[in-house]
Amino acid sequence: MILPKTIQPAEICEALNRDGYVVVENVIPTNQIQDFRTRIEDRITLEKAHPVDPGESMVTGTQADEVDFTLWQTRDEEEAVLRRRIRHRQAEEFDTPWPVSANDVCINFIHVPTSFDNGRSRRVVNVINKDTQLAELAEHPLILQAMEIELGRDLILLDASINQVGAQTNTPGGWHIDSPLTQITEPLPNLTLSIQTAWMLDDFRADNGATHVATGSNHTLQKPPPGRAPLDNEIVLAGPAGSVAIWLSQTWHRHGANIADDQRTGFIVQYGRSWVKPFVDMRSPIDASQAARLSPRMRYMMGCNANAPTRG
Repeated sequence: MILPKTIQPAEICEALNRDGYVVVENVIPTNQIQDFRTRIEDRITLEKAHPVDPGESMVTGTQADEVDFTLWQTRDEEEAVLRRRIRHRQAEEFDTPWPVSANDVCINFIHVPTSFDNGRSRRVVNVINKDTQLAELAEHPLILQAMEIELGRDLILLDASINQVGAQTNTPGGWHIDSPLTQITEPLPNLTLSIQTAWMLDDFRADNGATHVATGSNHTLQKPPPGRAPLDNEIVLAGPAGSVAIWLSQTWHRHGANIADDQRTGFIVQYGRSWVKPFVDMRSPIDASQAARLSPRMRYMMGCNANAPTRG
């Protein structure tokens, strides 16, 4: 369902719980869109030029080599960096291996590609830490009030990232639901654990990789079929730049194929219940000067004073 920006938070929740998704059009003005887009392009350019690569680490076992990155269509050099990052992380954690196979471990514990679709698409993680101005969208009153209704006032952020689907990538993403539901056996709980929002910083269209959802799939209590095959109840979350698409964690979704000559950039903010493990640790990297530019509510949602304390 497409709703105007004058909609009330409770009406957003009603549509979400009925259909599993909603699009609210034209929430932010054109001048703000351009500012956010410029900031994001600068960040993408910086991270392309200076990728995070910790080098080789001496750890036992080969779990990092077992992770399957096929779904993301990563280049060999990107995969090599990811495996080094996974080994480095294991070394930091006292050389502790996962108790399950690499492909069964929760995705929240694995470094995922920042370059995919054979280098044409990009992801920037922990983006609020890198540009605190983007917190403005994560705290947008209309959306945050709707999230509070669904997840409780003590909700936290599970993810805040940029997802840019490059021009002519041509291949859609695979159907999935969001962690932690991926780790739960069917039937899935009839409870929303997290909600995804995608701020459209470009126009989202059927031909440029807009998000697809299977309407009503939130009621199945099942996981989607594997792969990329079209579904009968599949719809495209299209909208003009400045709009926001919202869907429940249990709603089947994927990004579409970009067969156009322009990219599709979205700012992804995932909200979760306070006891769900985040996709990233948003407290790191963050320093006192960055924290001072964020509201107390945003700091809490990013994990400050929202984790188990050191006791004893």
